Amino acid sequence: MKKKKEDIPLHYYERNMLFVGFFAAISAILSYFTYKYYIDINPRAFILGIPTIIISFQTLWLVLNPCAVIYEDKFEIKRTLLSNKFWYFIDISSVEELGSGGFEIVYNDGEREKVSTFGIRGSHQKTFRDMVNKYVCKSVVERD
Repeated sequence: MKKKKEDIPLHYYERNMLFVGFFAAISAILSYFTYKYYIDINPRAFILGIPTIIISFQTLWLVLNPCAVIYEDKFEIKRTLLSNKFWYFIDISSVEELGSGGFEIVYNDGEREKVSTFGIRGSHQKTFRDMVNKYVCKSVVERD
């Protein structure tokens, strides 16, 4: 049986607290109304309970997981519970600054993709872009 190589995270980037606070507020409001309808024995408690559980679980996941992670050969942005995306450094030829909302990566075949840094703490966005650029440059040098 082959052993899988374990990916060791090199850098973590935190979420914007306003983003997490927004989800926590929605979760608290939905929880309040679900509890109120449950105590009053109202069928709305069941209807409201399902979205409350989903949003509460999403909020807990947002609190416990970092927004972006850089590994040795790839980086990942974890936006929500169901949308994690990986970019591999070997596929990228360069990183270009787009502005405060993110950056643009250029693949080896010339295709461009915008990477939004929405959700990453404001003080970490530039550092995240710089570290991605550093690892892309390192990958380009190793390929040549």
